[in-house]
Amino acid sequence: MLASLVSNVRTNGNRVTAGDVGFAYVVRALYEGGRGDVLFDLVTQTNGPGYADQLRRGATSLTEAWDANPASSQNHCMLGHAEEWFYRGLAGINPDPAAPGFKRFIVRPDVVGDLTWVKAHYDSVHGRIVSEWERKDGRLRLCVTVPPNTTATLFLPASDASAVRESNAPASKAPGVHFLRSETGRAVFTLESGRYEFDAPESP
Repeated sequence: MLASLVSNVRTNGNRVTAGDVGFAYVVRALYEGGRGDVLFDLVTQTNGPGYADQLRRGATSLTEAWDANPASSQNHCMLGHAEEWFYRGLAGINPDPAAPGFKRFIVRPDVVGDLTWVKAHYDSVHGRIVSEWERKDGRLRLCVTVPPNTTATLFLPASDASAVRESNAPASKAPGVHFLRSETGRAVFTLESGRYEFDAPESP
């Protein structure tokens, strides 16, 4: 199903082919399926319909219709589903289904397209969760804040876990950081409460 969705998006020139109800599920299926790259292309293409096309047409806020039709509302949240991806995909801040209420949470950022940085935070009931990343000179730097009395599972885009550093020291030896495993293109860690600064070579 995911492959069919990706094929449909690509075949249509990364143009949005869903309306208000369906587009929410397109967004979720792509980022949950690990295809943030496709979602990025869909969101930023300027040929319309889509967000960048609304900007090209002079919109200064989210419009009701994909084509920014002046006969429709010019300040409308109807098609704002990509905002969820900004937090859950680009910044990677996600609840952990095994621990409701962000007692435990997941940080799995999408480093995609030509984006060079992302900054986001979420004020949970336990305190502020922060995810900020920047890529420069072939390296990825990620800052994560884990509130008191919570833990996080970090899926860091890094193909070599041994090359990951935290606060200028090997991540495997950093206080509060526990290496779990390597996945395709990701190094997975558990983080205790605190603020962390990771640095790693960008995944190819």
